[in-house]
Amino acid sequence: MTYTEIFEHLHQNPELSLEEFETTAFIRKILTEEGIEILDLPLKTGLVARIIGAKSGKKIAFRADMDALPLEEKTNLTYKSKNPGKMHACGHDIHMTVGIETAKILNQKKSELCGEVLFVFQPSEENGKGALEVLKTGVLDEAQAIFSLHSSPLLEVGQVGIKEGAITAAVDLFKIKIRGKGSHGAEPQNGRDPIAASATVISSLQTIVSRNISPTDQALVSVTHIQGGSNWNIIPEEVLLEGTIRTTNPETRAFVSQRLSEIARNTAAAFEEEASVEIENAPPCTNNDRELAGYAWELAQKCGLEPIRPEITMIGEDFAYYQEKLPGIMVWLGVGKTKPLHNPEFSANPRAIEIGAKYFSEMIQKAL
Repeated sequence: MTYTEIFEHLHQNPELSLEEFETTAFIRKILTEEGIEILDLPLKTGLVARIIGAKSGKKIAFRADMDALPLEEKTNLTYKSKNPGKMHACGHDIHMTVGIETAKILNQKKSELCGEVLFVFQPSEENGKGALEVLKTGVLDEAQAIFSLHSSPLLEVGQVGIKEGAITAAVDLFKIKIRGKGSHGAEPQNGRDPIAASATVISSLQTIVSRNISPTDQALVSVTHIQGGSNWNIIPEEVLLEGTIRTTNPETRAFVSQRLSEIARNTAAAFEEEASVEIENAPPCTNNDRELAGYAWELAQKCGLEPIRPEITMIGEDFAYYQEKLPGIMVWLGVGKTKPLHNPEFSANPRAIEIGAKYFSEMIQKAL
């Protein structure tokens, strides 16, 4: 199959996190037909392939994520999604195809390779847990570096975004429950209104970034879900607030979580109410290795690509879990300027695949 046929098949058949059974089988079939070894690992979905060179050398990994998003596609592509309510709107179909084509190139050069290459086709990136499942298998314990890519609708085909240090944010999820005392809407004096307290909490949380964090730092706090009440004339007993914290360094991450809890609990207490706070840590921020970033930049120029130094984005990316264990770099691959990621009209230009495969095959070969 050509890379275009592979890409279109993957785009037409998206599967959500931990449901990537057909996607896994499809990739396994292609790689097996190419004579590439598939490792036997305890993964529900996803796989790791291995290419061993003829000479001794390093062990390098390449990661491509697999899962789609719960979106109804709204493009006019001839190969648009066949699965209702599911779409590759984050470019993971591009990532997988680049991974497959890179593996093909390097497999044809096995006699020239020094060392070992692991191709990690990782499930469940969108829920931030797939990388942890791969790491649990121990398959990367002896790897010395890991490379990855992310589609960028901000860059033209032929451009790559490369930056040392943080390129995506650490992600935390919070849940605040404010408990008061219900009453008739006409008799608020007989209750303790959690809606009024919630409004003050929401407003006060915005002061964390505007007044507690340095203007030169990067952080955000967003309340994205409010639930409370059942009728127009009843003051409820409880209101639920949910949202996300995004930060780009560990110290700020810890501080914002602590400050959010203090504001929620103390504000509720001022209304003679109680607040419980739960904070769930999702992936940390990506942290591109300085040496690898410099190497990737120079190689991009040698390959005739245009390297761009991108701004930090506050999206999350579980590739960061790998970078906690070994040096790694994520490169933004230009897929043509289109609708944003996670948009039902997102449409990546498949011409980026051949560029990405040639670039990463060179990167891996030289790194070995």
